[in-house]
Parts: sequence; C-alpha cells; structure tokens
Amino acid sequence: MKQIQVTRLFILVLFCSCASYGPKTNELSLVLSNTQQTLSILQEKVENTNDVKLKEAYTKLNQKSVELFPVLEKCNDKYALSPEYVSTLKEAENVLRRLTKNDADITNKTNVLQAIHQDYDAKLQTINNTSKNDATTKIKVIVNSNEEEGFFVFGKLSYEQGQDIKRFRFNQPTQNAVQDFVPGYYLFWLEKEGRVGSPELHLILSSSGEEEKTLVLQTPK
Repeated sequence: MKQIQVTRLFILVLFCSCASYGPKTNELSLVLSNTQQTLSILQEKVENTNDVKLKEAYTKLNQKSVELFPVLEKCNDKYALSPEYVSTLKEAENVLRRLTKNDADITNKTNVLQAIHQDYDAKLQTINNTSKNDATTKIKVIVNSNEEEGFFVFGKLSYEQGQDIKRFRFNQPTQNAVQDFVPGYYLFWLEKEGRVGSPELHLILSSSGEEEKTLVLQTPK
C-alpha cells in the first residue's frame, strides 16, 4: 500500500511539473501549413516582377521558413507553444496573405518580407540559444524613456508598420513599464498627453539564456 501511494505521488508531481507547458494543439500545424501555401502563391507574383530586392527578400524569407517551421513542430511536440507565440506566427501569415492580393495596399512589400524574416530569425536564434532548445521562452521587456518619465508604451509587430494598430500596451508607464514578449521583431513607441513618439524597431530575442531586455525609447517632442 505504501509503495502504491509513493507511485501515485510521483505521478502527480511529474504531471504538475509539466502542466505549465499546456496541452498540444493542432493550431500550430495549421498556421504553418497555411503560411507555406501563402508563400507559394506569393512566389508566383514575386517572380513576375522586375524588382530584384523584392525577389531577394522573398528568397531569404522562404529559406528561413524552411529552417524554422520543422523546429517549431518539434518544439510543439515536446512543450506545446503558447497561444501568444502561435498568434505572432498567425499574424505574419495574415500579412503575407494580404500581399498576395492584386489590390494589396501595403506600399513597401520588400520591407514587410524583411521584417517577417527578422521575426522568424529571432525565434530560431532563441530556440538554438536555450539549454533545452525549446520555444517556450518569454522575454521580460523593460522600457524606459530617455528624458522624462510617465509615458505610456505601445507596440505592434514589425511587419504591421504603416498600419494603424496598437497591439500592445504596457500596464505601467515609464520608468516602470514591464511586459513579457515571445521572441520576435517589434515596434515600440511612447505616448503622453497628445505627444506621440516615432515607432522604433527592436529585435527581442534570448542570447545564451538571457530572458530580460531593457529598451530606452526616444521621448516625443
């Protein structure tokens, strides 16, 4: 009887220690599959242009997706990616899908492809830099303003540049603005009393297990 109780206790402890990763879902596979299909459609449109830089940006992005997607699948099998992580991948696919439309209103397609490439690369680098090679890393981002305090911090994904979106808002103003982010490429800016700063691009990734990053943003005039 005592041995059975010990065994049950061991199983309970093991279950609790893994529970934080959450159950695996098929959402990631669907997002990655849709992204691959969208990239294939986009390739046809890119090849029909004479824009050399656009073609180079597409080639780099497509290659990075070939490197990243199988790694994400393995990570998801082991630890289950967080909804926040999958959400950034889904938004990237949404932006790429808009680029495939003939009436796409995104003016600089090359910059968008480069931004998604940077986002993918930040995710891949962070996975490779973690001791367990997993994608569960959350990085604490601390934002300060360079001159005066009390600015609210807003942010969005880098490939949403030019879109009127405020995807993130830190709960506290500077110099106490702290929020967790999954690895990626982001735009952050400050606002206070009608003063709006210019969005600044920042790579948020973990190097050698580092999971905290401090940013000092320019104070709007």
